[in-house]
Amino acid sequence: MYKLYLSLAIRNLIKNYQNTIINLLGLSLGLASALFIFLFFHLETNFDNFYKDSIYRITHKRTFYGNVDFSAQANYPEGGTFLEKVENINEMFMVSNPGQMPIYILDQRHEEVNTAVGAANYLDFFGMELIKGNDQEVLQTKNSTVISESFAKKVFGNDDPIGQELEIYGDKLSIDGIMPDRPANSHLQFDILLPLKWVSETNNAYLGWNGGWTFNVYIKLLHENQKEETVAAMDKILAGIFTQEDLSIKTSLQPIEDIHLDQGLSFEPSTPRSIESLWIIIAGGVIILALSLLNFVVLYTAQKDEEIHSLTLMKIYGAHHRDLWISTCLEVFIMVGSAILISLLALNIALPFLNHQLVTRVFLSNYIPYIVGFYVTIGVVLTMLLSSLSLRGIKKTSLSRSLNGQTSIYSSKGKSEKVLLVLQFSTVFVLSCIGITVYQQHHYLLHRDLGFQHENVFTIDLSSAVPLDELNNFKQKILKKPGVEAVSMSSQMIGVGLTKNGYRLSDHDKTEILNALYVSNDFLKCFDIPLLEGENLHTNKKISDYQLLVNEAFTKLEGWKGLGTIVHRNGRDYEVVGVIPSIKFNSLTQQSGPLVITSSAKIDGWELDYINVKTSSPDPYKLSQELKEEFQKDFPNVRSFIYFYNDEIALNYASIKGQQQASFFFGCIALLIAISGLWGITRFSVLKRTKEMSIRRVNGASRIDVLLLFNKDYLQWITLSFLISIPLAYHFSADWMSTFPDRIDIDFITWSILGIGISGIAISTITIICWKVVNINPSKVLRDL
Repeated sequence: MYKLYLSLAIRNLIKNYQNTIINLLGLSLGLASALFIFLFFHLETNFDNFYKDSIYRITHKRTFYGNVDFSAQANYPEGGTFLEKVENINEMFMVSNPGQMPIYILDQRHEEVNTAVGAANYLDFFGMELIKGNDQEVLQTKNSTVISESFAKKVFGNDDPIGQELEIYGDKLSIDGIMPDRPANSHLQFDILLPLKWVSETNNAYLGWNGGWTFNVYIKLLHENQKEETVAAMDKILAGIFTQEDLSIKTSLQPIEDIHLDQGLSFEPSTPRSIESLWIIIAGGVIILALSLLNFVVLYTAQKDEEIHSLTLMKIYGAHHRDLWISTCLEVFIMVGSAILISLLALNIALPFLNHQLVTRVFLSNYIPYIVGFYVTIGVVLTMLLSSLSLRGIKKTSLSRSLNGQTSIYSSKGKSEKVLLVLQFSTVFVLSCIGITVYQQHHYLLHRDLGFQHENVFTIDLSSAVPLDELNNFKQKILKKPGVEAVSMSSQMIGVGLTKNGYRLSDHDKTEILNALYVSNDFLKCFDIPLLEGENLHTNKKISDYQLLVNEAFTKLEGWKGLGTIVHRNGRDYEVVGVIPSIKFNSLTQQSGPLVITSSAKIDGWELDYINVKTSSPDPYKLSQELKEEFQKDFPNVRSFIYFYNDEIALNYASIKGQQQASFFFGCIALLIAISGLWGITRFSVLKRTKEMSIRRVNGASRIDVLLLFNKDYLQWITLSFLISIPLAYHFSADWMSTFPDRIDIDFITWSILGIGISGIAISTITIICWKVVNINPSKVLRDL
């Protein structure tokens, strides 16, 4: 019997192949989105919840001249001092923010390698053991390092990496251990862990209470009920060290599991996700799932409406309602099962893209039990729900009415299909409008005038310091190369963010925290930065080391007295000799404020590590490699790296580009579901109105008249969807745009063009479906009446 039911179910699916394909497409996309959102939510809300002991990170609230900053970063002496002097601290671990550093292994350069500097007790603190190597010996000297298991496989394959050499910024370290990969739901992710002694025993590293390298400090407490006393003891130590009246530092303890979903702190070790952004992503996936399920329910029950006559005949010939229900269950189960397999395949293909764009680490292999449970639940619920809905007309309606065609599961007024259309296309319009706005903002940020020349400008980044006189000789040498227009040196790259220092203007006691850049005196020429007033830094470095260039924003500060203003820093007096425009030296996602430019890099512990080259060469990439090779000939012991300013500035907005592509991705899925739903609804509507269309043809209506009638009917609902979506899209777009100091105005004209384009796709879909029916000879249809 069940074999017969299965045979009937398969035959029915093949017979209605168009409906089957539409249902499978929508349901597969919906299930794939739902599974991703389910796993994404599970991952994002369960970060760092796997430790046996309670672990806390020390955070700080710094109040400096009324300016408040919340940060997790601590100066080097802090962790050791707290461990020694605060009795309730049992263990302490320090680690720098993971970042991408230039790494050489086996004379091969490796990009995008997350590297951190951490204390030697890393393994003990987090309860880990090395996969290979001696746990007690690694990270004990400044030349010992460990790498992750995945990085070892990526670089060495099946070869043994133990004892191999790793070079970073000219220093050579031995790979002494392979550590297990951090779990996907850990906020601390790095491929290489360098020893803390690599920093503390390096002559050029400043590790004081008031600056230099900063670290995240994690602690374990002896007594959990003494947190307040522990915080008070740490605050007392800091108050004794920072005695300035204008500076206040307060500590707090942040549970390690709360770090990932907290965006309230600056300089995080990774990019934490806010709860708001988490719910936005989840809402998008849930909406797509809801639309796909609603689409599936409406179209499948509509299909059963067409079969109600044959189902009634089966009851007349002895089939019980239970038999019909089992047959329908098998049919639904086959569709749901097929959709599950397709969704798994689709999600597996899309996962690398989604992980990259949404900055997450969802892997199907990590969640097999959850996936099985999710799909079993979805499969059972859908099978029962659809089977019951599909057969409700048979159960409630008499046999005679069914045979006379006086019943219809699918509403004759079409209310359900209209509501479905409005929901689907409203979602498509909202996602599409938001995606367009994100794209336009991203394009604006990439092409915004920053106030300095950055096209066809590249830099040679030096891995270690080179004497200034030797750099000047190299600069004069490459200036003679064809295509080289100007060369300068700087401590950092402008356009991607600069360091900050404390300065006092004139006789004012207030210390201003300002962005600072150390340069050679030809810096302005290299980047086409004009002087608004005054003069450039002096060509004699002994004079320029006591001079400053400032931007227009600096002239708004208290104490500004025009050119000649004296600025104090660390016991030295600088004279302002020139004013430049307020260039955008930071990412445009941040506000660029006052800026000072000076040549006194060495005095403040900086080096001029960047050789900036402005070129007119038709092939700047080729020229950059030639200059790099020239540099390596002159300085064979100093590795160098080429970075183009355009490329580095674009990296500021990589996350925005990811949001744009993710919006586009989900928008396309929603559009596919909406079009497939429109296809199915229109097809059923056309089949139900075939005789009406034939009668209109007999009474003189042309094919175009009939097509216009159908398009007009559906287009009014699609237009309503667009009107509903505008305020929703505006609200979410404006809220997102408000986070940018530099932003565009919302472009309603482009939104309207987008709406017309989507409506055009809908009209094409409706016309294609109706075309075949309007070309049928009306006599063939009407003779059966």
